[in-house]
Amino acid sequence: MRPAGTGQMKFMQERVAGVEKHFGHICSALGAYTRKEAKLRDKGDEVSRALQDYGEEESLNKSLRAALCETADTLAAVQDYRDVKVERLEARVVGEVAMYGGVCRTARDELKRGFDTRQREIAHRRSLEKVKTRHPQNRQQIIIAETKLQKATAEAQRACHNLEDMTDQFEQKKISDLKKILKEFVQNEIAFHAKALELYTRAYNQVSSIEEDEDLEAFRNARDVFDAEFRNALKGNAVGRVEAVGAGEGSSLSPVIVTSRRNRLPRKKGELKKSMEKLQVEDYEEIHQSTSSEDD
Repeated sequence: MRPAGTGQMKFMQERVAGVEKHFGHICSALGAYTRKEAKLRDKGDEVSRALQDYGEEESLNKSLRAALCETADTLAAVQDYRDVKVERLEARVVGEVAMYGGVCRTARDELKRGFDTRQREIAHRRSLEKVKTRHPQNRQQIIIAETKLQKATAEAQRACHNLEDMTDQFEQKKISDLKKILKEFVQNEIAFHAKALELYTRAYNQVSSIEEDEDLEAFRNARDVFDAEFRNALKGNAVGRVEAVGAGEGSSLSPVIVTSRRNRLPRKKGELKKSMEKLQVEDYEEIHQSTSSEDD
């Protein structure tokens, strides 16, 4: 087996450099994508929390209150699944691609050692030719030079064989790993969007359940009661005037809403993670596994 030539060494180096470059770009892009997903998850939690806060304070419009609370729980469930998606992206996609920084460095070092071995063989070959040219009668020097060349050639051949094995394994690993990583990325997206579509459909139906006419009627009834009390106060009814002023203290809304505000407890962040039907993240795992088995 002839040692690898300069052209072959250069070809191998370019292959490793190309993988290092493009895997670096892919890792950077996937990392940015994952960070965006994490930010979207956090913003989604803020939307859910805002809807929940309003729903807990709304006491006149019953259907609106129910829709707000139910939709808030459903949207929080979407973010639970998005959180699983982010964790999978970090561990199974970005993390796997990032490992190729070390893989490429190892391959580059192996190529450098092989190239150095090849250069030593070339140097010994030139030294032998020089001895033969300058001292053709000095058999001892020629034998020494030939021995060094034979040893260098044997080392170069071993290095060449090792490099061929290494580059074959490198290419095979690159192809296999990239296939696995991209499949994981796509399956992760499929699993999340399948659950998200289901939950967003539920949220749409929850919002559609708002009874506008009934809620508006409830508001008008409350307003009429408040107006009647206020008119009685204006007629000189001292008791009615005191009650009207007391009911409206600190707020222009109805007495019922004032009570709900006063008694409302701060909402714990963990409560946003509970959907109406206690949706489990294991559902996401089942979808992910089903897509994997279909591909296999």
